[in-house]
Amino acid sequence: MPLWSSALRPGPCPACDGPLAADLATQARPTCPSCGLVLAPRRVAGFWRRLLAGALDLFVLLLTAGPLQRGVHWALGIEAPVRGDLSLDTLLLWLALPPEKVVIWMVPFLGIAVGYLVIFSALAGATLGQRALGLEIVRGDGGRPGFVRATIRALALLLGLVPGGLGVLWIAFDREKRGLHDHLARTYVVRRR
Repeated sequence: MPLWSSALRPGPCPACDGPLAADLATQARPTCPSCGLVLAPRRVAGFWRRLLAGALDLFVLLLTAGPLQRGVHWALGIEAPVRGDLSLDTLLLWLALPPEKVVIWMVPFLGIAVGYLVIFSALAGATLGQRALGLEIVRGDGGRPGFVRATIRALALLLGLVPGGLGVLWIAFDREKRGLHDHLARTYVVRRR
């Protein structure tokens, strides 16, 4: 059953992109007028709720992947490109580094983050932050994304963070409240019933 949803109005049909009328939600068995598929009305999650879920996930990753990254670097004898305390000067030194040097140094953390996103999205349908806020990742037909879509989604999320977070900020302006990673993986983040 494909889903359609929006916080205030319906989006296009996820199967055929046909327009959907708002009165479909009141029907006993809503169907897409363009392709005839049965729809499952769901409410998509808004930008702020998703941002808070992402912040919770980042906190989980900092507590788990952060120490693991330090352990990997220690075991391999890799020094941080910038050493210092948690100060503005240290932050500015990090920002002055070439981006590729920072990304290479962050490879263990990014690998763990992708693994976290893929495993929780594919198996549980939501990350820990999303579960805490009652959110769920679904395909257009309402099912869980599976490992292929979850992998595409996780990699696209990291890619969408690179140009100043524009791939994620897209959620705030998109009619269906989907980011770049949602569009590329053909997924939605919805509120659980």
